[in-house]
Amino acid sequence: MLKAHYVKLYKEEFMSKLLRFWALLLAAGLIFGLAGCPTDDGGGGGDKYAQYYDPNYRDNRNGNSEIVNNTPHDMLLFPGNSVFSTNYIVGGVRAFSTSTINFSTESDYSVGGYKVIHAVKESEFDTYGQNSKVEHSAMVTYKNDSRSRTNIVSTTEGGYQFIANNKNTQFALELRKNKPDGEKVAYLSKAEQRRVIKSPSNTTMTLFPVWIAFNTVTKTIVTFTPSDVGDTWEGWRDVVPRSPNDPQGQSDYNFPDSDIDIAFSNVDFPFATIRVRNNGPRPIDFRIAGARLPAQSDYFDIPSGFRDSYEITSDGEGLDLRITMQNGSMVVPVRFRDAPGASTVSIKNGFEYSVEFNLKTPASPPSDVNSYEAILEEVRAIAIKDLLTSG
Repeated sequence: MLKAHYVKLYKEEFMSKLLRFWALLLAAGLIFGLAGCPTDDGGGGGDKYAQYYDPNYRDNRNGNSEIVNNTPHDMLLFPGNSVFSTNYIVGGVRAFSTSTINFSTESDYSVGGYKVIHAVKESEFDTYGQNSKVEHSAMVTYKNDSRSRTNIVSTTEGGYQFIANNKNTQFALELRKNKPDGEKVAYLSKAEQRRVIKSPSNTTMTLFPVWIAFNTVTKTIVTFTPSDVGDTWEGWRDVVPRSPNDPQGQSDYNFPDSDIDIAFSNVDFPFATIRVRNNGPRPIDFRIAGARLPAQSDYFDIPSGFRDSYEITSDGEGLDLRITMQNGSMVVPVRFRDAPGASTVSIKNGFEYSVEFNLKTPASPPSDVNSYEAILEEVRAIAIKDLLTSG
């Protein structure tokens, strides 16, 4: 009887341990199962929008249009004039990350074209859908042998705000801080009114308006100002962001100012556009003397087989234009064909130029700087008829 009693106790203890073991297994399985469940908060690769950030979506990994997200929010990208729905998403870019968008299926991809891209916070789209607010917009160019890069900036974050109006019905507007080529604060489509732009500070900002359009000849985005107002008007405005609850209310800022009668029947181009094609075997830089210039694509180098464009302001004086390779150790002067030995070249604002960078002959040794030439050619004057009205 005593033996049977101990056997019974042993069985009860064994069954208790077995039940505890299975309980632990079930709890562990539940924890891991929950960890693997998809979420809809936009924070990870398992959410319902993950496919749009995947470089394989639309073959975006092979795109030439780079989007840099400088905000702490995941962004979904939509083409201009489309409905904000999942049917029209062209890609996505995670917070503080970079993605590329592929436009190779566009009919004008081989000659060059553009899209207006709207960046919308994923959390905003998940909540408001087609009524979502746009975080930032930009004109993005594409071409099979060219690159472009644009930065997304925040316009919906902060406890202060101001209201901007683009009073022009033809062209989109960029507001830039402190100078015409300064930091981009916002993009307004043509004739866009009552655009609320948030700011984390109520510090006064000096904003310069720069109108932008796509040049159908150069296949580049150009910036310009209206010429009708004379040489004294620069268009800048001192803007004071205020709290939405400020008892003084909100001030609208018009660009151009409503008390100036501006017709965009003609425009001033305060620069020359120079298109550079790299037919050499190495990446190249474009310089004025020793100063390395950023291209309109926002890149500094041009890979072999690619082209890029530069906006260069001329004051009528000669410029020492150069192509360099290998961090500037190889220098090739950029000169007109009929004056290859000149110390400088003179270019004119409002004109388009081209530069072809080549080996002088197929047999020229690529390691010898004297094997290369960079021929500058004046193509034509830029005219307003070359500009497409922008989105």
